[in-house]
Amino acid sequence: MEIKLQVDSLTDQAYDILKQKIISKQFPPGMRLVDSQLAKEYGISRTPLRDAIRKLHEDGLVTNYSGRGYCVFQPTEDDINEIFEIRRMIDVAAATKLINEILPNDKEAYATIESFYNEFSADVEREGFIKADEDFHDKMVLMMGNARIYNFYVEIRNQTRTFRRRTSSDKERMARAYNHHEKICRGLLDLDLNAATEALTDHIELSRRNALEDLE
Repeated sequence: MEIKLQVDSLTDQAYDILKQKIISKQFPPGMRLVDSQLAKEYGISRTPLRDAIRKLHEDGLVTNYSGRGYCVFQPTEDDINEIFEIRRMIDVAAATKLINEILPNDKEAYATIESFYNEFSADVEREGFIKADEDFHDKMVLMMGNARIYNFYVEIRNQTRTFRRRTSSDKERMARAYNHHEKICRGLLDLDLNAATEALTDHIELSRRNALEDLE
């Protein structure tokens, strides 16, 4: 299907389309992005395509290889270890702030975590697992009230989308992840920092191991 972009904001439109194709894995890890081919496909000049690809590079979704040009981010083992170490640090920091400062004094925040807990407990079919997982972690970090940390977290999470494959279709993985989510929520609701951080650490470690397994 041929895609034609509107004249206004061509770079932004091209960026949104390329980003979605990367995240949905229509453009798989390691795929080379050739601006001339993409410009022809979308019916625009190469300049906005180049600018969109550079923006994706800044987001960490595209890598610039000498001699090959720009390619979709394809992680190494070190990349995966670093990404999940950062996620663990931010998630634990979020849980700490929620338990020590926010949840005891904010009924709306408490109700938000409670709704996630009820969702995880009631879920059977695991439909929409990836979205539910991302929504939960994003919301937890967002509730910290620190926009810079949240924006950085979203960038890191976007990178995991480029290589996250089997988890969304592996029932055993999903069951274990949902079990972790229940424990995380229960720790938050009980204001039990040890329980919440232990469950978070187990959850992030599981995700890290799954990512490394998929890399092989």
